[in-house]
Formats: sequence, structure tokens, C-alpha cells
Amino acid sequence: MEMKTIVKKRTVAEDMERENGSEDCETPTGLNIRDETENGAESVAQGTLKPGSPIRPLVSEEEVRKLAERLYGIIVLEMCELDSYDDRNFMIHADSFVKNPILKSVSTNGYVMKIANSLDSSDESFFYAQNEIMLHLNKRGIKCPVPMQNIYGKYHSVEKLGQLNHVVRLLEYIPGKVFHGVPHPDKLFYQAGQFIARIDSALKSIDKEMVAKRQSIWMMENFPKLKDFLYVIKDEHHKDIVEQVLDAFQRRVIPNINEYEQGVIYGDFNEHNIIVNKKSSNVKEYEITGIIDFGDVCYSRYVFELAIAMAYMILEANDINTGGLVIAGYSMIRLIPLHEKEILRVAIAARLCQSLVMGLYTATVDASNQYILSSQTRGWNVLEALWAESDKDLLERWNSIAEEYLTRSS
Repeated sequence: MEMKTIVKKRTVAEDMERENGSEDCETPTGLNIRDETENGAESVAQGTLKPGSPIRPLVSEEEVRKLAERLYGIIVLEMCELDSYDDRNFMIHADSFVKNPILKSVSTNGYVMKIANSLDSSDESFFYAQNEIMLHLNKRGIKCPVPMQNIYGKYHSVEKLGQLNHVVRLLEYIPGKVFHGVPHPDKLFYQAGQFIARIDSALKSIDKEMVAKRQSIWMMENFPKLKDFLYVIKDEHHKDIVEQVLDAFQRRVIPNINEYEQGVIYGDFNEHNIIVNKKSSNVKEYEITGIIDFGDVCYSRYVFELAIAMAYMILEANDINTGGLVIAGYSMIRLIPLHEKEILRVAIAARLCQSLVMGLYTATVDASNQYILSSQTRGWNVLEALWAESDKDLLERWNSIAEEYLTRSS
């Protein structure tokens, strides 16, 4: 999901680096482990995230090392913790001089061990779907992590950590940098629109039943549930904007939701999930080469996929006009119907609200998770500017920007 927590634990080669953050790897301040376990168990029982329920895995580096050796035969040389919101992700390098009885070959790029939160881990079928989708996309030329088989010949296992069960997987690391922080010429935002449309096109052959039952607070259909988390907003002006967006979404989107085309979507096209590399023809220019983190794949509406991508690209650029560049790229692969374009502003605002409010909420239940607050000021400013626009004026401007870019490029 967006606004991920990135906590660097140990140095790894600079060209493998994602983002750096806190060195703290202790239990989050202010959280009682027993209370956290009980609240997390309640969320698992309910099947959806409840306010006040921490669900992130409680796991130490030593436990990660033991899991890597027991499940995958890996002796860890180096380790650092990568981005995670509700999960825990660890970048690891294996000792290639130690014969591995489980993996056929050792990846020189390293691996990412993903330990899923207790709520998602209650549905193993969803991880089966993620693994199948990653293998499916790789076969179709879309670079994403490849899952590794464990000692049981499976792509995941359920492990008890503390008092809760968590799904554990090992994925090949995708080399490169994340979209966040690299230079952003117009072409890169255009590529972003194209890339997410390519992903959705490739996912059309995926059986929707694999993810149709998936429910998450992050699904756009579930945006009205955000009202249960509004207590975390202390700024009354911000709360008023979120309430206005909730009202607009309830009036304009929900009643017509069955009119929007459906399909399996990626669901979280944000600046920390997009992998870029320098173009071989121009060492100063980056291009999008891959995608990571399939925790929000679901059966939903394509207009929501586009809105999510536009929300994060606008936030990254700090410029509402960037939405026109994303539309230009996306429309080259999938035609955007007018009735979908007409709700884009509301849907984008809804995603920004989800990201900002859930970021505040996560900080209240995990005091060590401070990275999620780093984009709050910019995020609220972007949301306020977006909401001050009219649908008609903004859509006309985006269409004009898209047309101008496509004309210039051709």
C-alpha cells in the first residue's frame, strides 16, 4: 500500500538500496505485546481491520535468519528491513559458498522474505493467488518478484510467530530503484499510465474467483468504511474535507458502481512499488522496469485502478496537472469511458483520504512506524487543492495535457 514504512536495519550494497529510515528494531513504544496480540486476534476473527487492532508480525532478525535456513536452506550473510505497512519485509543475501539443499541456485541479487500480517494470513488462498499472478505476469514480460519454493515444495507456509499465525514467503529481489526520489520528466509519468494499463490487460486472463472474495480497507469499494477511522484526524479542516469526499463518493460513485467495468486489478500502484532503472541508451534517464508488492490485488473497477495510480503520481509530482500525463499513457492501452472520467476527481480524492487517514491511524497503533507521516503535509495540501477544483475544469485540463503530450510525442 502507499506511504510505506521503511526501516533500515543493516547496510546492504548501495545499488540495492530502497529507502533509509529508523534504526530502531525494538517492540514499538507504547504498545503492550499481550494487548497487541489479543487485538490482532480479534481482527483476524472479524475478517477485516478494526480500529485499534495492530496486526503487524512481531519477529526479530534472528527469527528471520532461522526461518530462512529452515524453510529455504539459506545461510544469511546480510539483512535489512524494507518497506512494509502491515507486513514485515526483509532483504537478505545468501552465503553462496554454502551448498543449498532446497534452492536449485542462489540469486545474486538477493531475496525478500515477506512475513504477512495476521489478518491477511488468515486467508491462505489469497497468497496462492498472489503467487500465481506473479508467475503469470513474468511469463508475459512484466517484471515482478518470482516466488521461491520452500522445503515443502510450496510457495508459502504458515508459521506461528508469537501467538499468531503468519504466512511466510521468499521472493527473488528485483534490482533497481523505486520510483520515489528519481528524476521525473513527463515521459516517466506517461510510462506509469501505460505500465498500469499493461498490468491490467495481462490480468484479464486471470480467473476472477482467485481474488473475488478479497476484502480490505484499502479497496476503493470499501472507502465508506473510512468513517470509522476519522477519530485519528485532529485538524478539523482536514476532517471536514474527508467528510465531504465521503459524502460525494457515497452520492456519486456507490449508486452507479455496477456501471464501471470490472476486472482483476493490481490495486496499489504507488511510488514505492514501481521499480525503475537507468536506460542503457541514456545513463541519466530512468524507465519503469518492474513492479513489486501484490498485497492489494483484487477484483474491482478499472476506474479505481486508474484513480489510485493518478493519486500517487500527483502526490509524487506535487502537481495536479500530472494526472493528464498518466491519462495519456493509460489511454494508449485502454479507452477510458466518459462516465469513468467524470468520477476521477472524486475517486482520486478518496484514495488520498484513505492514504492520509490510514497513515495517521497506523501511527497511533505503531509508534515506531513514523515514516508513514513523512508525506502528510504534502498529502493534505494536494488533497485540498484537488478538492477545490471542479470536475469539469479539471477534466478539461487533464484531457488538454494528455492530447498535447501525445501530439508532441508523435
